[in-house]
Amino acid sequence: MIEKYRKITTQILAIVLLLIGLLFADSYVLPQKTIEDKIESYSSIYKTHRNKYSANETKTFLGYIYFTQKGYKFSTQKIYIEENYVTLKQSYITKNITSVKTKTNDYSKKLMSGLNGAILYITVGLVISLIISLALLMFDKNLTENGFLNIIIFNSFWAFIALYLSLTYN
Repeated sequence: MIEKYRKITTQILAIVLLLIGLLFADSYVLPQKTIEDKIESYSSIYKTHRNKYSANETKTFLGYIYFTQKGYKFSTQKIYIEENYVTLKQSYITKNITSVKTKTNDYSKKLMSGLNGAILYITVGLVISLIISLALLMFDKNLTENGFLNIIIFNSFWAFIALYLSLTYN
């Protein structure tokens, strides 16, 4: 089984690694589109926790999601933007908001949407896992069938989590 699927698995993992590299390049290396906009509305983001010993729910405040006049949206971690006029930077390929600035403050480090926040850490973990998996597939001639299946399942799980979070919180 390993020898039959080793080549295609290596190719798929390499393609996923290249796509993630393109996402990072789009967000951090390639030029960004600058947009002058006005915040129209915002909403608070909460995470609901249920105590296992009682029926009470508690809410944890995570941040704010903002909607602009030109139809853009972005979210920040526990930071309220008091000014209405903002300068946004948007990536060309994925259309993610990568920077938010007002006349007085830069909120870019507090962004949760796009390739920021938890999604960034999960994606970096996936990249490290992909590199290790590719090295094992290419250089370990004694890879067991269980190890091969672990590579497939582990990377699929983390790719699913990263994709789910990026689609949910963008």
